[in-house]
Amino acid sequence: MKKSFVIASVCAALAWGATSAQPVMKFEEKSHNFGIFDEAIETVSYNFEFTNTGTEPLVIKNVRTTCGCTASEYTQTAVAPGAKGSVKVTYNAVGRPGRFSKGIYVYANSQPERTILRITGEVVKGDHPQSVQYAYKIGNLKLKTLHVPLSKVVKGKTSSGFIEVVNASQDTLCPVAANTPQHLRVRMVPDTLLPGEDGRLVITYNPDAIDDWGYRRDEFTLTGVTADNKPLSEAEYKTISVSATITDDFDNMSEEEKANAPILVTGKKIVDFGIVTGSQKTQQIVYIANVGYSPLVIRKVRNENAVITAKPKKTTLKPGQSTQLVIEIDPKRAHSNLLLSDIYIVSNDPTNSSQQIRITAEFQ
Repeated sequence: MKKSFVIASVCAALAWGATSAQPVMKFEEKSHNFGIFDEAIETVSYNFEFTNTGTEPLVIKNVRTTCGCTASEYTQTAVAPGAKGSVKVTYNAVGRPGRFSKGIYVYANSQPERTILRITGEVVKGDHPQSVQYAYKIGNLKLKTLHVPLSKVVKGKTSSGFIEVVNASQDTLCPVAANTPQHLRVRMVPDTLLPGEDGRLVITYNPDAIDDWGYRRDEFTLTGVTADNKPLSEAEYKTISVSATITDDFDNMSEEEKANAPILVTGKKIVDFGIVTGSQKTQQIVYIANVGYSPLVIRKVRNENAVITAKPKKTTLKPGQSTQLVIEIDPKRAHSNLLLSDIYIVSNDPTNSSQQIRITAEFQ
């Protein structure tokens, strides 16, 4: 009996030692109220400081925010026992008058793994119209938007869009696009912006320079947006996105060409895999037919979900022909129990060049 008590005590001590020998993240405070402030201030920041009160080095793995208007910087190196670190949170108030309450989720190798911070406040609408119009900022360059939607882009033609910008610094800026996809041309007009000067960031899209069809989204960055060209912080915006749907030139088809065009029909609009148990891949077949009067070309099957794979057995169908679209799902790639996603069949059918099929499943 005495021996059993000793063994149990030793095991308990070892278990206590295993759980106590770990980093502990202790914040001085977990919430901060910025109070009431003017929108013209644009951004407000607060530094949440913490101490590692544990016995092992602490490493922040990730910091997630609940919206794009909140950004964070945090201590990147390991924080030794007894040492301090911080998580800096910045809120962009431009164009967001009213009260706000935002959560910041800090993940570390501590126990518990996740710590929730919160910032609150109230933004009063600013008196400066420019602050509202130019709601975004990359370095010292203010922009009205960070996204250029070009809608339909036709093969054989180029399309253009632009973003209005202003130099918000006291220095001359020469913004230049970097990491630009080959089918995009980006230029600043004028190429040099004097202090306070307006300009346009012009984007030209050449769909023939890329082997793709249907909807796609691209990004690029800017350099020359600060006087000394210093790197931007994690809290600042960095990228500009361009979206477009690449398609054939259906608008210039004659009535006779439209009457003799291919027509794509699918056997199903919804593919329900039902309840899927285990981790094995499973397949279903959807039939695709050309009921038109000229060859049908399946340009692409667009799918943005890693759980799904969708491939047609044939990509060119003569009038009256059909083929199989093999749809496969991989439960091992699923991040949740429910699958609800869409795939799009992009073709040269002028009446409906992008047809949607919904994929559903429940994983157990």
